Amino acid sequence: MTERELIKGEEKLWADISGYQVATNSARILGQLEELTIDERTGKITEIVIKTDSERNVNVKGAKRNGDLISVPFGKVEKVGEFIIISG
Repeated sequence: MTERELIKGEEKLWADISGYQVATNSARILGQLEELTIDERTGKITEIVIKTDSERNVNVKGAKRNGDLISVPFGKVEKVGEFIIISG
């Protein structure tokens, strides 16, 4: 199997993951995936943006909050499956 075939099997389309639930690796639901921040120079994802209830107390190391949106560094993403799992 070629490298391209291996990578292709792991690809996800935005339409497939938009609105996914985001949770910590300790199973705490944070909210829904709202958008991805992409570095225009490199094309790499730098952050995921999670929409959460503004009253909800969410603490993720390295995250930035702006109202009901939380920006989490992409390096915190551990898995994308039925949920997006981030290290809390």
